[in-house]
Amino acid sequence: MYSRKVSGKTLTFGVSGKLWKNALIMYDRETNTLWSHLTGEAVYGPMQGEKLTMLSSVPKVKWKDWKTLHPDTKVLTVSGTEELRRDNYQGYHRDPRRTGLFDPDHTDKRLKYKERVIGVSLGDSRKAYPMIKKYWKAKKKGAWTLVQDTIGEIPSVVFYDPDRYASGVYDLRGPDQKQIVFENTTEGFLATDKNGGKWNMLTGTGPKGQELKPVPHMQIYWFAWADFYPETLLFEHKKARD
Repeated sequence: MYSRKVSGKTLTFGVSGKLWKNALIMYDRETNTLWSHLTGEAVYGPMQGEKLTMLSSVPKVKWKDWKTLHPDTKVLTVSGTEELRRDNYQGYHRDPRRTGLFDPDHTDKRLKYKERVIGVSLGDSRKAYPMIKKYWKAKKKGAWTLVQDTIGEIPSVVFYDPDRYASGVYDLRGPDQKQIVFENTTEGFLATDKNGGKWNMLTGTGPKGQELKPVPHMQIYWFAWADFYPETLLFEHKKARD
Protein backbone atom coordinates (compact mmCIF):
# COMPACT_ATOMS: atom_id res chain seq x y z
CA MET A 1 0.00 0.00 0.00
CA TYR A 2 1.41 3.36 -1.08
CA SER A 3 0.53 7.00 -0.56
CA ARG A 4 -0.87 8.62 -3.73
CA LYS A 5 0.78 11.93 -2.90
CA VAL A 6 4.02 12.64 -4.79
CA SER A 7 5.79 16.02 -4.93
CA GLY A 8 2.64 17.81 -3.80
CA LYS A 9 0.37 16.05 -6.31
CA THR A 10 -2.35 13.50 -5.52
CA LEU A 11 -2.33 10.87 -8.26
CA THR A 12 -4.96 8.35 -9.37
CA PHE A 13 -3.74 4.99 -10.62
CA GLY A 14 -4.80 2.29 -13.05
CA VAL A 15 -3.38 -0.99 -14.33
CA SER A 16 -1.34 -0.47 -17.50
CA GLY A 17 -1.33 -4.09 -18.68
CA LYS A 18 2.45 -3.86 -19.02
CA LEU A 19 5.12 -5.81 -17.15
CA TRP A 20 8.56 -4.84 -15.91
CA LYS A 21 10.79 -7.67 -14.67
CA ASN A 22 7.70 -9.91 -14.84
CA ALA A 23 5.84 -7.67 -12.38
CA LEU A 24 2.79 -5.46 -12.75
CA ILE A 25 3.21 -1.88 -13.91
CA MET A 26 0.72 0.82 -12.85
CA TYR A 27 0.16 4.17 -14.52
CA ASP A 28 -1.13 7.45 -13.15
CA ARG A 29 -3.91 9.22 -15.02
CA GLU A 30 -2.51 12.69 -14.43
CA THR A 31 0.86 12.26 -16.19
CA ASN A 32 0.72 8.75 -17.75
CA THR A 33 3.90 7.85 -15.89
CA LEU A 34 4.51 4.11 -15.43
CA TRP A 35 5.13 2.89 -11.86
CA SER A 36 6.38 -0.42 -10.45
CA HIS A 37 3.93 -1.88 -7.96
CA LEU A 38 6.78 -3.79 -6.31
CA THR A 39 9.18 -0.93 -5.63
CA GLY A 40 6.87 2.08 -5.95
CA GLU A 41 9.32 3.67 -8.40
CA ALA A 42 8.37 5.64 -11.50
CA VAL A 43 10.18 3.73 -14.25
CA TYR A 44 9.08 5.67 -17.35
CA GLY A 45 7.41 8.99 -18.09
CA PRO A 46 7.37 12.59 -16.83
CA MET A 47 7.76 11.56 -13.19
CA GLN A 48 10.54 9.03 -13.75
CA GLY A 49 12.84 8.93 -10.73
CA GLU A 50 10.08 9.71 -8.23
CA LYS A 51 9.08 7.09 -5.68
CA LEU A 52 5.82 6.39 -3.87
CA THR A 53 5.93 6.22 -0.07
CA MET A 54 4.98 2.78 1.23
CA LEU A 55 2.37 3.08 3.97
CA SER A 56 1.95 -0.57 4.80
CA SER A 57 3.55 -3.92 4.14
CA VAL A 58 1.82 -6.55 2.02
CA PRO A 59 1.95 -9.78 4.05
CA LYS A 60 -0.68 -12.49 3.84
CA VAL A 61 -2.96 -13.40 6.73
CA LYS A 62 -6.00 -15.65 7.04
CA TRP A 63 -9.28 -13.77 7.05
CA LYS A 64 -10.47 -15.37 10.29
CA ASP A 65 -7.31 -14.20 12.09
CA TRP A 66 -7.61 -10.68 10.69
CA LYS A 67 -11.30 -10.47 11.64
CA THR A 68 -10.51 -11.59 15.18
CA LEU A 69 -7.96 -8.82 15.55
CA HIS A 70 -10.04 -6.20 13.72
CA PRO A 71 -13.75 -7.11 14.06
CA ASP A 72 -14.93 -3.78 12.56
CA THR A 73 -12.97 -4.24 9.32
CA LYS A 74 -14.71 -3.17 6.10
CA VAL A 75 -14.29 -5.31 2.99
CA LEU A 76 -13.87 -3.83 -0.49
CA THR A 77 -16.10 -5.65 -2.98
CA VAL A 78 -17.11 -5.13 -6.58
CA SER A 79 -20.41 -7.02 -6.74
CA GLY A 80 -21.09 -7.83 -3.10
CA THR A 81 -18.92 -10.89 -2.89
CA GLU A 82 -15.29 -11.59 -3.75
CA GLU A 83 -15.14 -15.25 -2.83
CA LEU A 84 -13.08 -17.32 -5.26
CA ARG A 85 -13.57 -21.08 -5.32
CA ARG A 86 -10.07 -21.69 -6.65
CA ASP A 87 -6.77 -19.98 -7.27
CA ASN A 88 -6.51 -19.02 -10.94
CA TYR A 89 -2.71 -19.16 -10.64
CA GLN A 90 -2.58 -22.57 -8.99
CA GLY A 91 -0.71 -24.16 -11.89
CA TYR A 92 1.88 -21.39 -11.87
CA HIS A 93 2.49 -21.69 -8.13
CA ARG A 94 2.94 -25.46 -8.32
CA ASP A 95 5.34 -25.49 -11.28
CA PRO A 96 8.91 -24.92 -10.00
CA ARG A 97 10.17 -24.25 -13.54
CA ARG A 98 7.81 -21.38 -14.38
CA THR A 99 9.01 -17.94 -13.36
CA GLY A 100 7.45 -15.33 -15.64
CA LEU A 101 6.93 -14.41 -19.27
CA PHE A 102 10.61 -13.53 -19.52
CA ASP A 103 13.76 -14.92 -17.94
CA PRO A 104 15.01 -12.87 -14.96
CA ASP A 105 17.78 -10.38 -15.72
CA HIS A 106 19.59 -11.59 -12.60
CA THR A 107 19.62 -15.19 -11.38
CA ASP A 108 20.72 -16.16 -7.89
CA LYS A 109 21.23 -19.82 -7.01
CA ARG A 110 21.51 -19.37 -3.25
CA LEU A 111 17.89 -20.59 -3.11
CA LYS A 112 15.61 -22.41 -5.50
CA TYR A 113 14.04 -19.92 -7.90
CA LYS A 114 10.50 -20.30 -6.55
CA GLU A 115 11.38 -20.55 -2.87
CA ARG A 116 9.30 -17.98 -1.04
CA VAL A 117 11.05 -15.35 1.05
CA ILE A 118 10.14 -12.45 3.28
CA GLY A 119 11.76 -9.56 1.45
CA VAL A 120 12.63 -6.55 3.59
CA SER A 121 13.46 -3.11 2.26
CA LEU A 122 14.82 -0.70 4.85
CA GLY A 123 16.56 2.47 3.71
CA ASP A 124 19.29 1.37 1.31
CA SER A 125 19.35 -2.18 2.69
CA ARG A 126 17.61 -5.25 1.28
CA LYS A 127 17.43 -8.62 2.99
CA ALA A 128 15.54 -11.86 2.35
CA TYR A 129 14.40 -14.44 4.91
CA PRO A 130 13.55 -17.91 3.50
CA MET A 131 10.00 -19.03 4.38
CA ILE A 132 10.98 -22.70 4.66
CA LYS A 133 8.71 -24.06 7.38
CA LYS A 134 11.25 -26.31 9.12
CA TYR A 135 13.50 -23.31 9.78
CA TRP A 136 10.75 -21.53 11.74
CA LYS A 137 9.46 -24.47 13.78
CA ALA A 138 10.23 -24.34 17.50
CA LYS A 139 10.37 -27.38 19.76
CA LYS A 140 7.13 -26.48 21.53
CA LYS A 141 3.94 -27.27 19.58
CA GLY A 142 2.28 -24.15 18.20
CA ALA A 143 5.42 -22.07 18.75
CA TRP A 144 7.60 -20.45 16.09
CA THR A 145 11.16 -19.17 15.97
CA LEU A 146 11.53 -15.41 16.18
CA VAL A 147 14.42 -13.86 14.24
CA GLN A 148 16.15 -10.86 15.80
CA ASP A 149 18.52 -9.37 13.30
CA THR A 150 20.09 -6.14 12.07
CA ILE A 151 18.97 -4.77 8.70
CA GLY A 152 21.31 -2.04 7.61
CA GLU A 153 21.97 -0.45 10.98
CA ILE A 154 18.45 -0.98 12.34
CA PRO A 155 17.85 -3.70 14.98
CA SER A 156 14.81 -5.59 13.73
CA VAL A 157 12.61 -8.57 14.52
CA VAL A 158 11.12 -10.88 11.87
CA PHE A 159 8.09 -13.05 12.60
CA TYR A 160 6.57 -15.77 10.42
CA ASP A 161 3.77 -18.26 11.15
CA PRO A 162 3.72 -20.80 8.27
CA ASP A 163 0.37 -22.32 9.31
CA ARG A 164 -1.42 -18.97 9.14
CA TYR A 165 0.73 -17.40 6.38
CA ALA A 166 1.19 -14.42 8.72
CA SER A 167 4.37 -12.34 8.91
CA GLY A 168 5.58 -9.20 10.60
CA VAL A 169 8.79 -7.17 10.59
CA TYR A 170 9.42 -4.41 13.12
CA ASP A 171 12.05 -1.95 14.30
CA LEU A 172 13.20 -3.21 17.69
CA ARG A 173 13.74 0.26 19.07
CA GLY A 174 10.87 1.11 21.38
CA PRO A 175 9.25 4.52 21.91
CA ASP A 176 12.13 5.50 24.22
CA GLN A 177 14.66 4.31 21.57
CA LYS A 178 15.80 1.52 23.88
CA GLN A 179 16.17 -1.78 22.06
CA ILE A 180 13.58 -4.41 22.97
CA VAL A 181 14.92 -7.93 23.35
CA PHE A 182 12.56 -10.87 22.87
CA GLU A 183 12.60 -14.51 23.81
CA ASN A 184 13.55 -16.66 20.82
CA THR A 185 10.12 -18.20 20.20
CA THR A 186 6.50 -17.11 19.95
CA GLU A 187 3.22 -18.72 20.91
CA GLY A 188 0.81 -18.05 18.12
CA PHE A 189 1.07 -14.35 17.37
CA LEU A 190 2.45 -13.49 20.81
CA ALA A 191 6.11 -12.84 21.62
CA THR A 192 7.48 -12.25 25.11
CA ASP A 193 10.18 -9.67 25.83
CA LYS A 194 12.89 -10.14 28.46
CA ASN A 195 10.76 -8.25 31.00
CA GLY A 196 7.78 -10.53 30.52
CA GLY A 197 5.81 -8.13 28.32
CA LYS A 198 3.56 -9.66 25.66
CA TRP A 199 3.62 -8.33 22.08
CA ASN A 200 1.38 -9.18 19.14
CA MET A 201 3.66 -9.81 16.18
CA LEU A 202 0.86 -9.28 13.68
CA THR A 203 -0.13 -5.83 14.92
CA GLY A 204 3.08 -4.73 16.69
CA THR A 205 1.14 -3.81 19.83
CA GLY A 206 2.58 -4.47 23.26
CA PRO A 207 2.14 -3.73 26.98
CA LYS A 208 0.74 -0.38 28.13
CA GLY A 209 -0.34 0.59 24.62
CA GLN A 210 3.19 0.52 23.20
CA GLU A 211 3.62 -0.13 19.49
CA LEU A 212 6.57 -1.32 17.44
CA LYS A 213 7.29 0.57 14.23
CA PRO A 214 6.52 -1.72 11.25
CA VAL A 215 9.17 -2.25 8.60
CA PRO A 216 7.99 -2.62 4.95
CA HIS A 217 8.24 -6.18 3.72
CA MET A 218 6.58 -8.61 1.34
CA GLN A 219 6.18 -12.33 0.79
CA ILE A 220 7.62 -13.00 -2.65
CA TYR A 221 9.34 -15.60 -4.81
CA TRP A 222 13.12 -15.60 -4.50
CA PHE A 223 13.71 -15.24 -8.25
CA ALA A 224 11.62 -12.06 -8.33
CA TRP A 225 13.17 -10.50 -5.23
CA ALA A 226 16.71 -11.29 -6.41
CA ASP A 227 15.94 -9.91 -9.88
CA PHE A 228 14.78 -6.57 -8.50
CA TYR A 229 17.47 -6.47 -5.81
CA PRO A 230 20.53 -8.44 -7.04
CA GLU A 231 22.65 -7.13 -4.15
CA THR A 232 20.22 -8.42 -1.53
CA LEU A 233 21.54 -10.13 1.56
CA LEU A 234 20.14 -13.56 2.42
CA PHE A 235 19.53 -14.49 6.04
CA GLU A 236 20.93 -17.89 6.99
CA HIS A 237 18.79 -19.62 9.59
CA LYS A 238 20.69 -21.39 12.32
CA LYS A 239 18.83 -24.63 11.56
CA ALA A 240 20.09 -24.47 7.98
CA ARG A 241 23.67 -24.47 9.28
CA ASP A 242 23.16 -27.38 11.69
